[in-house]
Amino acid sequence: MPLLGVSDPKEYGLVMARRSLLEAARVSRGMTQEAVARRSGTSQPTLSAYEHGTKSPTLAVVERILHAIGYELGLQPRVTFHGVKAGGRIHVVPDQLWRVDPPDCFAPLTVLDASGKRRTFHLLDRESRVEAYAWLLRHGDETQLFEHVDGALLAAAWPDVAPHLPEQLKKAWGPLVFKAAEGWADDYLIAGLQAGRPPKVSTRARAQAITRLAEYGLTIDEIRKVLRRPFSG
Repeated sequence: MPLLGVSDPKEYGLVMARRSLLEAARVSRGMTQEAVARRSGTSQPTLSAYEHGTKSPTLAVVERILHAIGYELGLQPRVTFHGVKAGGRIHVVPDQLWRVDPPDCFAPLTVLDASGKRRTFHLLDRESRVEAYAWLLRHGDETQLFEHVDGALLAAAWPDVAPHLPEQLKKAWGPLVFKAAEGWADDYLIAGLQAGRPPKVSTRARAQAITRLAEYGLTIDEIRKVLRRPFSG
């Protein structure tokens, strides 16, 4: 999920280390210190001091300056990665999904395939996006995942992405995808039922639901728990 024009988490860390959040926001808009200072009611020397960390603005001042630049100050989940062994190698898997704002979520992705040839995925096209996500989950590093994998788009494409993954990797990503789509899954399983009563679905619909949940990587016990969950809508 890009933040203030900084989509690379490593670069974002460097920006924060330099205390130049305001500078990153200003530069991403192509604005001068003088223009931002005039719009935000701050002097140029004071803004420069804020950007270089020699003076600390209050949160209210930061919000006012960011508003003048065209940004909102908000919270972003901290995503951490861990290694999962699958298919004879270690893959990086996050602890939660995130959002990549448009147009970045549809930006073309160019990679080197197994033969060393360059390959470009066009993420605006769903079929190509499925192929790209399958490649990213199998081969991508933290930066590539963070820049190109949008949680909502991954959840929507997961039934098509999952078959391309090693079983261990599918099981590692599946619960993250299911958690992101949990509200939709509840509606799918329990729609039309009376509040507080266990789901009453046909044998065919139940089988389809079990298959769909298994595609999300849930275990048998987790699937049973979802099917027994009372309607809360």
